[in-house]
Amino acid sequence: MAPNPTSTGPDRRAKSATIHSALDESAALINAAHASVLAHVIDAKAANIHRDFDGFSAVREWLVSTFDFHRQIASDLAAIARRARKFALLAEAATTQAARIDPVAYAVRQLDKTPAMRLYARTPYREAVPSPWDASVSCTTPEALVAQYCAHAPFTELKAHLAEIEASLADSAELFEGLGEQSLQYLEVWEQDNGMWGLGGQLSADTGALFAKLLATAVPPPRQDEADADGDLPAAANRNAEALHQMLAAYGASTDAPTRHGHTATLSLLCDLETLQGNDTGRVPTLEGRPISLARARLLACEAAIIPMVYDYATGEVVELGRSERLPNTALRRK
Repeated sequence: MAPNPTSTGPDRRAKSATIHSALDESAALINAAHASVLAHVIDAKAANIHRDFDGFSAVREWLVSTFDFHRQIASDLAAIARRARKFALLAEAATTQAARIDPVAYAVRQLDKTPAMRLYARTPYREAVPSPWDASVSCTTPEALVAQYCAHAPFTELKAHLAEIEASLADSAELFEGLGEQSLQYLEVWEQDNGMWGLGGQLSADTGALFAKLLATAVPPPRQDEADADGDLPAAANRNAEALHQMLAAYGASTDAPTRHGHTATLSLLCDLETLQGNDTGRVPTLEGRPISLARARLLACEAAIIPMVYDYATGEVVELGRSERLPNTALRRK
């Protein structure tokens, strides 16, 4: 049987060289395009083009909706553009193709996470530090050194370097005038691909102690009848999540909670009465504009403030909009 020509050594090496060459050229074109796009996005952000001409408050949504950018690329471009004035060296590394946009975007996000990180990044070294990759390049600030990591190091090394900076600041923040635990705390909330939300961060000693105490008191202690088939009570992490929900729901519905445009932190559930009753209407309930199951809509409606509306489905017009309170509120009584 004749040997398979694709399995011979010389042919595979030639094919490998061809593929490598094609991918190198493609990568260079993509990185050049990203650098050019980033320069335009930075200019657009500085001039508020996205807001004043296209009506978008967020740069990422402007890029996705107006120009059909991939969401992750748009997120990275927006992250750098928003912080271009704070971290000019990192923005320059991305726009000049010295570094790709993804490591630069990660770096600016990490450096902008806390006031301590921002201040440290721009505080000059007492003596310039040579680049670990080119001794002729002097880094006068931590930001300049991070830019070198973005340009030359694998992502894991960049991530480790930024983590070392954050850890060292936790022990030496008092060396910077006016910095303390408050400048090191942060809280991040993000929506995940599966529809759930991620939560991460670190809190100062007093804020963390207060939060832990609230989590312990927001829900009653577990009862024995809550044990699973193996006799185990609900895990502490699950109870913490339930406690956080109870705290948010109670505070969001409180009249003492801060408001924006007259509303507290509430979710908008839209569902017509017939659908909520279980009739086959072909319509789907929505929560904050996103479809949800009927079972979830019924659960949310149990503790929601109901605002009746007369809605014309044929024309898409709200004919009449009611109110959540039957009697006049305090402001109306005063008037």
